[in-house]
Amino acid sequence: MSNSSMEETQARVKKAVDAMLLDVDTGYLRGMQKAMFSCSAKCCDDKKSPRESVEQCIERCNDPMRKAQRVLEGELEQMQRALSRCAMVAYDKLVAEFGPDQHSYTADQKNKFTARLDKMVATCADDSVKTLPAIKDRFTKSL
Repeated sequence: MSNSSMEETQARVKKAVDAMLLDVDTGYLRGMQKAMFSCSAKCCDDKKSPRESVEQCIERCNDPMRKAQRVLEGELEQMQRALSRCAMVAYDKLVAEFGPDQHSYTADQKNKFTARLDKMVATCADDSVKTLPAIKDRFTKSL
């Protein structure tokens, strides 16, 4: 994959993921954080509570946020794995077509290989970006 094409594809995926994460952050996570901090502060109100009780209370307050972060991280990791697999399948298809020894390719074959790989990986990226609404939907339903 040519560097500029690969960088453009990566930037396109990053921009889409960042936009989804900002939407999730402002629409859901910040409210959860606020509730978590308010809950944790209330745990500290009773000066007579043993330290262990206060710590357990704070842990309970943090649980929903930790769960939400785990779900979101898991979804994004799955998306990244799928994108990587797609790119590897594209590469493998081209190697099967052009041959395993890339050093023996002519300049024209190298250019064709690179151009087709760029196009195939861009399609993989587009397919990954299309999954973001479903990822967001599953995340919000998990809350």
